[in-house]
Amino acid sequence: MSLRVRPSLLGSLLWIGFGILFLLRNFGIGLDFWTLAGRYWPVLLILLGLGKIIDYFVHKDSVSIRFSEILAIFLLLVIGSAITRISESNFIRVMREMPIHIGGMSVNPGQWMGETHAFTEERTCSIDRPLPILIENSYGSVSISPGSDREIQIKLKKVVSGTEPRAKSIAEEILLEAKQEQREPPPQSSKPEAGQGKKSNGEYFVIRTNREDLSGKDYMFNTNFEILVPKNSQVQVKNTYGEIIVSELNGDLDLSTTHRGLEVRNCSGQFKISTRYADSRLTNLIGNLTLDARGKVYIDSIKGNVTVTDEYAPLEIFNVDGELNASTTEGNIRIERVTKHVGIDSRGTEVSVSDLLDGLKINASHKDVDISNVASSVVVESRFAGLSLKKVGGNVEIQSTSDHVDADDVHGSFKLKGRASEVQVARITGPLDIQTTLKDVVVNDFDNSCTVATEFAGINVSSKKLGKGDVILKNRNGDVELFLPENASFLIDASARNGKLASDYPGISTADKEDVSSLKSKVKTGGPKISVETQYGSIRIHSTQSSDASQSDVEEYSGEDSVFLSEEWPMTGRLFVIPGEKCA
Repeated sequence: MSLRVRPSLLGSLLWIGFGILFLLRNFGIGLDFWTLAGRYWPVLLILLGLGKIIDYFVHKDSVSIRFSEILAIFLLLVIGSAITRISESNFIRVMREMPIHIGGMSVNPGQWMGETHAFTEERTCSIDRPLPILIENSYGSVSISPGSDREIQIKLKKVVSGTEPRAKSIAEEILLEAKQEQREPPPQSSKPEAGQGKKSNGEYFVIRTNREDLSGKDYMFNTNFEILVPKNSQVQVKNTYGEIIVSELNGDLDLSTTHRGLEVRNCSGQFKISTRYADSRLTNLIGNLTLDARGKVYIDSIKGNVTVTDEYAPLEIFNVDGELNASTTEGNIRIERVTKHVGIDSRGTEVSVSDLLDGLKINASHKDVDISNVASSVVVESRFAGLSLKKVGGNVEIQSTSDHVDADDVHGSFKLKGRASEVQVARITGPLDIQTTLKDVVVNDFDNSCTVATEFAGINVSSKKLGKGDVILKNRNGDVELFLPENASFLIDASARNGKLASDYPGISTADKEDVSSLKSKVKTGGPKISVETQYGSIRIHSTQSSDASQSDVEEYSGEDSVFLSEEWPMTGRLFVIPGEKCA
């Protein structure tokens, strides 16, 4: 006859206890459950041990510990330790304050969690001389705009979670601090930039709350600042989990925030800005801008140099009257209308650049790059990308690896040194030099010297009007196709080893000797020298109909005092047309 063991009441009592705690918390009574669990979960181990001791004295012959109990103890240790670490950190607070973007709106989950009450405190502080202003805050917004030249007006809104009596009691403990303090001045160069303002001697007017003194208490509250400062003030803001808005100031700004948006508009000075996991919007600024961001960035109408670093988010920059340097990873960049040199360092980033009045240097990889309407030279280093260039007013130089390169309408030289890159170019005005491997090269409508070298791929070159430069085409393990104007004059030297050479061009005949097909010929009066060579492939030479532009209404390029013109740019000098281009 087996002995029946009576079940323990410990599990039932624990369920009842947890249910009572959750119910009381829902009515705003008692401690926060997660804080309680993080501190006192080891009590469960003690109760489990006491239960086993009681079972031992009551049922000595049937007490044992099962594998399921060992597993439960292990899981309790892991989960309890995790709850302790979370409750001692800011994780729950971060989750409450984390913004969620829905459409064009940003909402805060914490605004739906529990009862909140708002309390406002205002203060006006007189200042006898201009001082740098330092604002320190967290879990709340900071809004700054110009006010009186001799005072600082502060409006503090305290948003406290809890029942009204408890929230009022907490709000009374939240104190506004606004006073002059000595701080370590930030390091500066011996020669400050123009417009940077005077160096600080370490004296600041500091605005903050006593949040750190309340950090040990179980309080949940936000502090939102609205501050009016003298218009020419230098302002520094350090904020976390709160947005920053600054407008209409004429002093240097040093701003940093996390997890909430930042906006600066209609200001002048020097701008040093840092954001993390938040959107940045900077518009209508006068002065140099340095931005270190991780989040969406929008910049428009800046008179000054701009330096931007961003990660994992879109970057949009428009209308910069100055130099621009941008660096980003795993996002996308759109840049339009910049007056001075642009430098871009992008990894895994889709890039679109247009309407530049100066040159461009770009380092790109793994995503498409679209470049158009650049008035000066373009230098590109790219890997595993799709590269498109249109309407470039200067020279183009490309270092390429495993790319697809497409260039059209370049009013300067074109030089590409690549490996496993496919190249297609058209309407290159200056000297053209392409070296690549494994992928085809196509050249259309060149007007100057043309040098193409590749291997294990094909070469296709055509010209409607030969210029004065020589043409050199070299291939290995691939065919070469050459299209020449039917009325052109030139010298040609072509040879195909281990392949065939064919021509339908009038006046050119080929000669075969052993395993080599070759030809040397002078067509009409001679002219530029054309050299074509392949080792394991064929050469075919074709005649195309020439297309000469009318010279009655336009003037050819003469070198000095002529200005590059396209439909996007205003005409600021004498009009010229590159030889070989059609003119409507």
